Amino acid sequence: MHEMETICLRCHQKCHLVAVVEDGKITKIKDAACIKGTVVPDVMYHKDRVIYPKKRVGKRGEGKWEYIPMDQAISEIAAKLKGLNEKFGYNQLFISGGSGQKQLADQALNMAKRMFPAPNIHWARYTCVTPATFAGRATVGERLIYEYNPDLRHAKCIIFWGSNPDVTIPNAVRHAKEALKEGAKLIVVDPRPTPMARRADIWLKIRPGTDAALALAMGRVIIDENLYDKEFVDNWCFGFDHLKEHLKFKGYTPEWAEKVTWLPKEQIIEAARLYAATKPATIYPRLGGGAQHCNATQIGRSICILVALTGNVDAKGGNLLFERPFYDAMMPSTYMTRFACRIPSEGKKMFGYDMYPILAKPGTVCDMPSVVRGMHNGGIRSLWCCGDNIVSAEPNSKAIWDAMLNKLELIWVDEYFMTPTAELADYVLPAAFYQEVDNIVEPFVPPANYVTASKKVVEPPGECRDDRQIAIDIAKAMGVDVAPWDTVMDYLNWNLRYQKITFEELWNLPGRRISCPRSYWKYKNTKPAFLTPTGKCELYSKLLERYGVAPLPDHIEPPDSPMTTPEVYKDYPLIYVHYRIYGFQHSEGRMIERQRKLMPDPLLEIAPETAEKLGIQEGDDVWLEIFHSAKKGDRIYYKAKLVPDLMPQVVCGPHGWWFPEKPAPEHGAFDSNINALLTLDPPYDPVVGVTQAQRILCRIGKVEASKAA
Repeated sequence: MHEMETICLRCHQKCHLVAVVEDGKITKIKDAACIKGTVVPDVMYHKDRVIYPKKRVGKRGEGKWEYIPMDQAISEIAAKLKGLNEKFGYNQLFISGGSGQKQLADQALNMAKRMFPAPNIHWARYTCVTPATFAGRATVGERLIYEYNPDLRHAKCIIFWGSNPDVTIPNAVRHAKEALKEGAKLIVVDPRPTPMARRADIWLKIRPGTDAALALAMGRVIIDENLYDKEFVDNWCFGFDHLKEHLKFKGYTPEWAEKVTWLPKEQIIEAARLYAATKPATIYPRLGGGAQHCNATQIGRSICILVALTGNVDAKGGNLLFERPFYDAMMPSTYMTRFACRIPSEGKKMFGYDMYPILAKPGTVCDMPSVVRGMHNGGIRSLWCCGDNIVSAEPNSKAIWDAMLNKLELIWVDEYFMTPTAELADYVLPAAFYQEVDNIVEPFVPPANYVTASKKVVEPPGECRDDRQIAIDIAKAMGVDVAPWDTVMDYLNWNLRYQKITFEELWNLPGRRISCPRSYWKYKNTKPAFLTPTGKCELYSKLLERYGVAPLPDHIEPPDSPMTTPEVYKDYPLIYVHYRIYGFQHSEGRMIERQRKLMPDPLLEIAPETAEKLGIQEGDDVWLEIFHSAKKGDRIYYKAKLVPDLMPQVVCGPHGWWFPEKPAPEHGAFDSNINALLTLDPPYDPVVGVTQAQRILCRIGKVEASKAA
């Protein structure tokens, strides 16, 4: 028996773990921050793990498979892909990487984008970080409000905005808790009674979908009361006068916001004053605030502007500028690698480029509504899902299912288990797990200032292969010159080339890491100060203006809401939002017993007073429908969970749910998953094309006894 350091990649946090190894197998994990790390051996040695390649021999979805050697599978995929490329052009391939094989899929897709080549790439961030990414780029030239930007440990005031850090960042949230113990103030913007909401100094129980209204009103208070950081605004910001006039002209006052957000104006003013007056302060918004909305990018922009007005940009304890130090030091990074791999001439071949040309910037993703339409009209003919259960994870999942079942000519999937997506593949390739590969990892916990080596702990079982090696091998079989990456180790050493070090040498360094010294207020010592058109922090975005998008943010109501469609609101009087589950990472882990015990069934959170009016009790089977799905008679089903202090007008459900125990091929992917009801129809976010995936009017009811049985 021996122990070995390793890194968990089952979510973004990338926690450092210790693996206990006996007879060539991992028997235990130490130092895990959550259940996902603890159960690593349960995943690796699960009886249903795919460890040999499968080739479909019946009709798609029929469940008839035969064994095929890995090298033969690679050769057949390469031959078919090459033929489709020659006939239809290489933009006919869509590659999607999800939360599965976290970071490994990112790297594999980056490599494939360069080698295959393949401009239509999706990193499962279309409804996730993409709007916040561009909000930051439009303001400071890089991300500002993503997971690794808030400096929680050194903040004197923290705003958790539509985020539940105890669930989403269990490793990093300890920094926030340490700061709170030392007296930091806490503001929470959330209709749900999250653990942080219950301990907040100010809990803003906001109407979902009105986050921009709140941020704009807070900005108005900060400017009108001269609470803004005059030195930072005068010296480092562009467009302050434009912003000031915009807020005044549009009437974005606390009194206006009170009617829109359902928050008392006094509470909005109090929050603005506390945030502006308490230095340093940081904001951590996530999907509940700045994503999955047809106005998502401008919601993010309005929050970024608050960071700028208060001078908390790259301040110790503020929102850190994360990326530029890695650029300057030429450091390896999962996220930076995609810039090196991009083929500059291929931007115009990306689906959605004509509508959202900003998406063609390095490292971005193609437009999902355009891709799904392309799957149906012949624009997309082949699909590689690299650790992505796209059927469960994406909105309009029934349309994706139909295209995969009936339209596409080639589908291959790298996976650990037979997900609903894998059930529709022509080839299922067994993927190596994180502890079965060598890797270079960049942490997510601010201040993330190093990269570290993570070495293979045990050999992969059967014919499981590293996703990155699969990408290389397919390219080689297509006759592509893959230099300088003949193997994954070549790729890792290539990432380290500017450090004049090899992966093996990195592993043997103290701490197995290369550090990039972290400094603050970097804009004071760099030229330009910010990577924006003006070289300044842009309150008025010249970048968005160049793309024909509003340079200043506005509040835009969801397409159906109490304000937009009051007649619909009468019949659909509740607002649906998502929540994340402690035990799972999106659609992963439903077959892992120790994870599933934490939530055996999908639960719909309902306020007790709302449930009482509808005759619903704890544990009842309930149905949910939205206005658009009701036209088709579609509903989804949950178990009721009564949650005191939840906003009575809101219900909350888990996204991406499926049931490994239910019959193939669907495995219940459409039974309890909001994505089965959502469409990819307009309106779209004008910057990046995001659709409305939550903050949707709905109604619920108790399932009749016959249906429940």
